[in-house]
Amino acid sequence: MKISKSIYLLFALFIGFKSIAQFSTTIPLSKNVVSGQLKNGLKYYVLHHEFPKDRVCFYFAQNVGAILENDDQNGLAHFLEHMAFNGTKNFEGKGIIDMLEKKGVRFGADINAYTAQDQTVYNLSNVPAGDSKLIDSCLLVLHDWSGFLSLKDTEIDAERGVIREEWRTRRNSEFRLRLETDKTLYKGSKYAKRDVIGDLNIINSFDYQALRDYYKKWYRPDLQAVIVVGDIDAKEIEKKIIETFSSIEMPENPAQRYYVSVPKNKEMEYVLAKDKEATETNVVLYYKRDFDKVKNNETIRRDFVNDLCFNMMNRRYKEFIQNHETALLNLGIGSSEISRLTNSYYLYVTPKNNKTLEGFKEMMVETERAVRYGFTQKELDRSKKSVLSFYENILQNKDKIESDEYSEELVNYFLKANPFESIETQYENIKTRLTLITLAQINEAVKKIQSTDNIVMTVTGPDKNDIVFPSKEAYTKVIDAVKKMPLEKYKETTTDLPLVTAELKGSKVAKETTIDGIEGAKNYKLANGTRIILYPTTLAKDEVLCSAFSFGGTSLIKTEDIPSAQIAVNLVQSSGLGTFKSTDLKDKLNGKIVALQPYITELTEGFKGSTNQKDFETLLQLLYLYFEEPRFDKDAYSRMVTGYRNSLENSENTNLKVFQDTISLLNYNRNKRVPLFNQDFLKQLSFEKASDLYKQRIQNAADFTFIFTGNLPENAISLLEKYIGSITSDSNKKEIFTDNHLDPAPGVSKRLLIREMNVPKASVYIRFVKKIPYTYKNVFILHILSEVLSKKYLDLIREEEGGSYGVHVSSGVSRIPSDEYSITINFDSDPEKVEKLTKIIYDQINITQKDVTKEQDIESIRNTVLKTRTEKVLTNGFWLSSLNNMLLNNESFNDDLKYKKTINEITPEDIKAFAKEFFAVPETVEVIMKSKPQIAAPQ
Repeated sequence: MKISKSIYLLFALFIGFKSIAQFSTTIPLSKNVVSGQLKNGLKYYVLHHEFPKDRVCFYFAQNVGAILENDDQNGLAHFLEHMAFNGTKNFEGKGIIDMLEKKGVRFGADINAYTAQDQTVYNLSNVPAGDSKLIDSCLLVLHDWSGFLSLKDTEIDAERGVIREEWRTRRNSEFRLRLETDKTLYKGSKYAKRDVIGDLNIINSFDYQALRDYYKKWYRPDLQAVIVVGDIDAKEIEKKIIETFSSIEMPENPAQRYYVSVPKNKEMEYVLAKDKEATETNVVLYYKRDFDKVKNNETIRRDFVNDLCFNMMNRRYKEFIQNHETALLNLGIGSSEISRLTNSYYLYVTPKNNKTLEGFKEMMVETERAVRYGFTQKELDRSKKSVLSFYENILQNKDKIESDEYSEELVNYFLKANPFESIETQYENIKTRLTLITLAQINEAVKKIQSTDNIVMTVTGPDKNDIVFPSKEAYTKVIDAVKKMPLEKYKETTTDLPLVTAELKGSKVAKETTIDGIEGAKNYKLANGTRIILYPTTLAKDEVLCSAFSFGGTSLIKTEDIPSAQIAVNLVQSSGLGTFKSTDLKDKLNGKIVALQPYITELTEGFKGSTNQKDFETLLQLLYLYFEEPRFDKDAYSRMVTGYRNSLENSENTNLKVFQDTISLLNYNRNKRVPLFNQDFLKQLSFEKASDLYKQRIQNAADFTFIFTGNLPENAISLLEKYIGSITSDSNKKEIFTDNHLDPAPGVSKRLLIREMNVPKASVYIRFVKKIPYTYKNVFILHILSEVLSKKYLDLIREEEGGSYGVHVSSGVSRIPSDEYSITINFDSDPEKVEKLTKIIYDQINITQKDVTKEQDIESIRNTVLKTRTEKVLTNGFWLSSLNNMLLNNESFNDDLKYKKTINEITPEDIKAFAKEFFAVPETVEVIMKSKPQIAAPQ
């Protein structure tokens, strides 16, 4: 049937730039995925994958989101997502959560969901795969989410409070700025009116039936997909999906799932958004373009070419900042999805205060240099090498990709037709593309990134009298002027020298012993006194992790020098190593899978790192250089301090910083050895001191313990002898930390902060600290106690009171400088309710000391702890952490048998007894910050 052009245009205006889009791909779905579509339209994707072992993930994807709401439904898509956990046909009330938590599947960590403008996705992750009844129950949960939510009046009313508090918690400076810029980025589109959480007036008052109507209209099988990934029989799961979901009926005359367009614009759109809590200025140029509805080899090749361009351009940007006196703090280029129908390329710049136009010009000049003259073959080769190395590493460790990651990729295959290929196929295709891509293609592509229309500029920054922002006209003048500006070609500054140029004498292994409790772990002592622990594993095909530590840290440094010590590591990393400046070092390491991070803390100094077999020697070379040849560059120091000063100017009196600073002051009893980041901190900084203090702390390998675990190369010991054995060492010079008593004041320390806020809010921080002799059993008891409190607060404060989006409870145990246990509680709420909710916090603490915790509550937590342990022991990270903690704290290793025995023996009486001891006059810190009472209620 034909339709006249005039009628078509009228129709388009009437529906508000709505489009009936079909997303597809010509790239075949991986043969490893068992997939299909039921007669009712529901799609399913099942993939067998064994990491984590004996675990399975269930994802339920809805191709609907906030964009489909009518104006009087603003926020209902997100509200509905919450209601999915508040009763269904087969799971009354909190039945879904209760059923899963009994099996160790945690709400929040493993049971979760999110709503966006165009999709709503639910997940049940890390579910034990060997429990067939549990598998059936999880599929039944997804079945109920599809169209069988209870949506009871009482549950809806209870959830209104939770949503209100989520609204309150999320409305920080970043969120408020985005709300303002979205009005321009999405100008003329429904997206400008949909922030997902929604209109609070609607949340507070919508009719129950309105939510049910939205649910029935949009939650239906033709817009849904079931994704199951894990250690399961894919064909067997397919049968279960067919049995469980085939009976779901499609409604008659279903509403058309439409997509909303973002209007095009000829002239550049511009918006300036300011906020009193903003901590930096950001300028972003968006170049909008149509999203690919069909993904094929050509669109993938084009995006791949662009990614190479972005990679090379970002390297140039970073080099520019580090090698010039500049108005910039940061800048970059990339691509982002604006909506389901609109993508964009973007340029962004973070300038120094009142240097916005200068910084913007510097970015545009460097971008224009690339557009005008292109990149060099050397740059392209380097970028190709980096990409290939990245995918080689993924291929080598494909068995250690999380099932959740595959699940999320399959969600995007369903929603947007993003290709899903096997890792092997991806790697081969990438190798082929890299071979075929030429410098001419790259240099042609970079010219197309900046369009002449469909441009949106967003500027965000602090709302302060002393910070001035340029006008739109000032930016456009810069853009036009740069295009006419004479520019020189880019010049390479890299060096081909080896990483280590010194002649290394090395030191042989003098002694070899075993590590009690960990079969296969070896303790080596080199002739120079250095201690090295090796634990070879095959847990990952090509992964090596390392750590190193030495006692001392800033505890041995003068109080007035601590600020300089705290920036010492950053100074070295900004300066470089050996003969390489930091940017040259990055180029030298291009294509290598290696990361090494030094640190200096209060009690220790050391390193954390990772690599693969091939680049293990490179890791050791870096380790050697961090000890023997760190660089200290005055220009790098100057840039760092300028960045610190700029950050402080913007954040110094923000609510968040005042809150955090107050917490720090009370946690450490105003000890000057824990300095606040303020003007005094900056005044105490010294380039010379930072350099000297780094060399004081990172020196003498004989005072360090080095730990390596993973798939170590066969020549690991000889390489360790060569590089670590060549680090200057003195086995007679051993250090130990000093206990400077960085503790809260005895008793209770309280502060109430009253602050001006955009949105009325109270933030509560409570911490209990107690010195109790360490026992392995007490570590578990403390954790269970904190989880018991967390569950109580979830039920009472979030669910019953609707008083907070969530109460976070965490526990901690430290052995050095002395045995110490702690529990920390924090939450946000309505300032009118904060006293009542804080009373609930303390009341429940008192109850744990008087009443015995229910065994079923402990059992649920116990199952979660044991389940988590079985997952972690299959990773190198677990063993590195275990070895590090054993040696740091002089402990023995607790194997699975002792671990299970200890936690299984814990009784409700143990919890009560420990609670009485722990909460009997602990050091207590309480900080409450709330808005001034005269602040108007949100509209």
